[in-house]
Amino acid sequence: MNCTICPRKCNIDRSKNVGFCGAPSEIKLARAALHEWEEPIISGNKGSGTIFFSGCNLKCVFCQNYNVSRGFGKEVSLYRFIEIMKELEEKGAHNINLVTPTHYVDKIIEALDIYRPKVPIVYNSSGYESVETIKKLKGYVDIYIPDLKYSDNTLAKKYSKADNYFEIATAAILEMRSQVKDVIKDGLMKSGLIVRHLVLPNAINNTMGVLDWIVKNLDKETYVSLMGQFTPYGEAQNYPELTRKIKPLEYKIAINKLIENEFNNSFVQELDSASGAFIPPFNLEGI
Repeated sequence: MNCTICPRKCNIDRSKNVGFCGAPSEIKLARAALHEWEEPIISGNKGSGTIFFSGCNLKCVFCQNYNVSRGFGKEVSLYRFIEIMKELEEKGAHNINLVTPTHYVDKIIEALDIYRPKVPIVYNSSGYESVETIKKLKGYVDIYIPDLKYSDNTLAKKYSKADNYFEIATAAILEMRSQVKDVIKDGLMKSGLIVRHLVLPNAINNTMGVLDWIVKNLDKETYVSLMGQFTPYGEAQNYPELTRKIKPLEYKIAINKLIENEFNNSFVQELDSASGAFIPPFNLEGI
């Protein structure tokens, strides 16, 4: 079957070729391990059971997981994928966190029909999703963590080759919101939505647009994670405006916008998180 699972709609047979995402038809993974650096209501005190999928339908030029987004990883069988979820559960993972899983949605659903973990399933994505694909996940995903990277499609086109990013991502996020209600128990999210936004250098208006959309189209109770961890990585050195970390003033303006919009459930980072030390080692651990 030719692939139309994401907004790129490459319409190719992935058993023979790869499309924009670079992913084969079988599940391909780069890392599976407990991760302590997600939002506190996701990582808890034991860690989130993160499974990093290879490939990406955006391939942002500044991607912090550059090698993985460009295809690093190892193909695994459906049953090995199920075993990996079980192993993370046995290690005490608070949830099973599927990172950049879009291009494997059909395989993930097949796996979850065979084995459903006893902990929440997290769908952790770029936000560049088709509504039809998100609808398939209803009842399978407990927690959605989409990025809302851009309100400015000029930047989306320049950095991610997606000149329709804002319209596509916001429609997908509204569908996610319709599927899950926010449930927090013992300090951990059991169900719900967290919208992430990475502040980019020299792009504060982009951030303003993202936060304004959230408050107008979701509500002030929405969990918003404002990230200041931008680090020049990947192909960022080819873009003069991306060759530095964000300035404290840029982040302060973004945080002030959070306060102005009266978001009651928000997360912010210390700017010292803008370091390669916080990028997991991608060495096929747990695969």
